[in-house]
Amino acid sequence: MSFRDRLSYAPDAGTYHDGAMRYMFIKPEAVMGILHALPPELRPTVMEAMAESVFVNGGKSAQTYKAQGAEAAQALLDVIRETSGQLGWGHWTLTLTGAALTVEVENSPFAEGFGPSDIPVCAPIRGMLRAVSGMIFGTPCEVTETACAAMGATRCTFIAKPKEV
Repeated sequence: MSFRDRLSYAPDAGTYHDGAMRYMFIKPEAVMGILHALPPELRPTVMEAMAESVFVNGGKSAQTYKAQGAEAAQALLDVIRETSGQLGWGHWTLTLTGAALTVEVENSPFAEGFGPSDIPVCAPIRGMLRAVSGMIFGTPCEVTETACAAMGATRCTFIAKPKEV
């Protein structure tokens, strides 16, 4: 069942839920505008906090998807791909090899919401991919955004790999 099919709206409460997980709609420029309200030297710190928050909280969602039948790596990636688009996080293409997970994101709301940048800005996607790649590889992973639409790339690209010990 797709995310949109699982999503329930309670008009009297003004809430959306996917099971026990609550969701809300918010414009990307409202979220990314927080960064513009800060001095530029603080932006990387806040982006890391955003990535960490999504790693923890988005990771809980991914664990739920896994527990609901997406135990195999490809099944989990299929759910993540489908759900990310239905959440408005752009169109994701995921490629899993033995050593890495490569993800290309077209129409990243974070890049669009931030606007032109000298640095990659899709920290929430990095956080989600860190959680998902850790589940797939069975070990903590690091995620690097190697291209960002906010920097002029045609799409945002991420590489997730197990951390070197």
